[in-house]
Amino acid sequence: MNRNYDWHAYDASMRNLQKACARRKKLGAEPQPWRSKEESFMIRRLVWWWHTSRDNRKQSCRRWAKELGVSHTWVQKLVREIEANPDEVRRLQAYGDPKLEQLERARERTRRMRERYELRRPARRGDNG
Repeated sequence: MNRNYDWHAYDASMRNLQKACARRKKLGAEPQPWRSKEESFMIRRLVWWWHTSRDNRKQSCRRWAKELGVSHTWVQKLVREIEANPDEVRRLQAYGDPKLEQLERARERTRRMRERYELRRPARRGDNG
């Protein structure tokens, strides 16, 4: 262990971090979601449908994520959650097969919420100014 390490500086840094977190929580400054709850739920249903459909298992996770317009890591996370939780599968099955029209309506809601600044705006790629 390094004997020259300044524990007072570390303690002060941790206190400042706690203060900043407390202030953010007090102000209600939770990070905004990327998409509406409806769109997230529709994506979850589509991933469940894709994962349980035998014909679609041949398609890669990355390709399916690209078609949905989400990250492949989120699709992988949803698949793991679905596999680990049979209650979630039953809940998703209760809604029937998802339709692309439902996803489009949910995306329209996301677009309107983003216009009202209720959601995070996606980072603009390639924009330097």
